[in-house]
Amino acid sequence: MHTLSVVIITNNEEKNIGRCLQSAAPVADEIIVVDSGSTDSTESICRQYPGLRFVFQPWLGYGPQKNAGIQLAMHDYILSLDADEALSETLAAAILQEKQRGFKGAYVLQRLNNFFGKFARHGLEYPDKKVRIFNRQEVKWNDSPVHEALEGLPAGDRTTVLPGYLYHYSYDDLSSYLTKFNNYTSLAAESLYRRGKRASIFKLVFSPWFTFIKGYFFRAGFLQGRHGFLLAALAACYVLVKYAKLWLLQRKGRTTP
Repeated sequence: MHTLSVVIITNNEEKNIGRCLQSAAPVADEIIVVDSGSTDSTESICRQYPGLRFVFQPWLGYGPQKNAGIQLAMHDYILSLDADEALSETLAAAILQEKQRGFKGAYVLQRLNNFFGKFARHGLEYPDKKVRIFNRQEVKWNDSPVHEALEGLPAGDRTTVLPGYLYHYSYDDLSSYLTKFNNYTSLAAESLYRRGKRASIFKLVFSPWFTFIKGYFFRAGFLQGRHGFLLAALAACYVLVKYAKLWLLQRKGRTTP
C-alpha cells in the first residue's frame, strides 16, 4: 500500500477549505496547507484537523507556490488540490483503491465546475480533466503566473483516469467572478507578452467570437439554457480583455525609452 500527501494552497478560503479538507482527509496520509497570508478564519479551520501542517509562505505565483508545498511533503505521491475543490465519494473510493494496489504513473481527475450555484455539464468547462496525483520525483508545476501546468508527466499509457468527480466550486456569484477575472486576464496577458505573443487585429476581433461559438454551439453550451449562454459569453469577454491587455502591454513596450 502506498502513501499519499495532500497539498493545498490557500488565501482567505474560509468558505471553501472545510469542505475540501473533509473530502480529502479519508485518502490522505498527511495534509499540508500552504497559506499566503489569510486574514480570515482559514487557519483556525485548518487547525481543527489533527496532524495537518499549516505553513505560511509569501505568494510566489501559482506554480511555485504549489511546488513549495510539494517540497515539504513526506511522501513521493502527491494529491494537489485547490481550496475550492472537493473529492466526490466515488473519486475518494477510487483513490483509496489505487493506494491499496500501489500508485503507478500519474492520475487524471475529472473536474466538474460549479459556476453561480450550478455545475457545468456542457460547454467549454466540460469535460475538464486534470492530472492531480503524481510522483514528485518525476513531476512538478511550471512557473506560469496563471493556468499553471505540470511538467515531466509520464506517457499516456502511464496516465490513469479515475472515476468520480473533483468538484470545483469556482464562483458563487458574478461579483467574485469579476474580481478574479481582472486579475487572471492581467496575468494571462503578461504571460503571453513574456513569451513573445502579440495581439493582432485578427485576435482582438475574431478570437472572442470563436470562443463564444465554440462554447455555446460546438460544445453544446446551449443545452444549459441561460446558464450556458452566460458562461460562453463570459469566456468570450475573458478572451477579449486578455488580448486588449496584451495590446496595451505592446503599446507600452514600444513607447518605453
